[in-house]
Amino acid sequence: MLTAATAGACSGSSDGERSSGPPQVQMQQAIGATEGRLNLVVWAGYAEDGSSDPRVDWVTPFTKATGCKVNAKVADTSDAMVALMKTGQYDGVSASGDASLRLVYGGDVAPVNTGLLTNWDDIAPYLKNQPYNSVNGQMYGVPHGYGANVLMYRTDKFSQPPTSWGWCGRTTPRRAPTSPPTTRRSTSPTPRCTSRPSGPT
Repeated sequence: MLTAATAGACSGSSDGERSSGPPQVQMQQAIGATEGRLNLVVWAGYAEDGSSDPRVDWVTPFTKATGCKVNAKVADTSDAMVALMKTGQYDGVSASGDASLRLVYGGDVAPVNTGLLTNWDDIAPYLKNQPYNSVNGQMYGVPHGYGANVLMYRTDKFSQPPTSWGWCGRTTPRRAPTSPPTTRRSTSPTPRCTSRPSGPT
């Protein structure tokens, strides 16, 4: 989860901006008074409030315990999440790795003061300080899990399973792969990508 920048900064980034580091955005130094609401951009299923299924509701107990109303806007792609965060209307986002650095270098999210997080030590070390959630050792998000990106392919188009996402978007692979990634066979009429690698969230 990334938190929105509280100071104005330029949007978008070039390779030159990345080599010089992200824009300076002030990091929270203390937990202040609640605003009474939390506006989030999330993947479907990340902020369930019981409206889809009454058995799946972790927003209502949070609201009862904190008095903080959660307004969740579901986005179905990383591009949509980045666009929504750039509006300045949201407090945080459950961005995947492919969107996180765009938000960091765009000045759209603030660095996270992990010293304010009481459960920071409970997060698995291999999720912290990764290239998709930190810059120069500074965390810009709080990782909470990870998942697989399954690559599907047609066995009648590939003599061996693809070993990378490099062929994605082409109608035929450039070369025969040499070692298989996690793949799943598909009966789709044309080879295509079903997902892009995104890293942990």
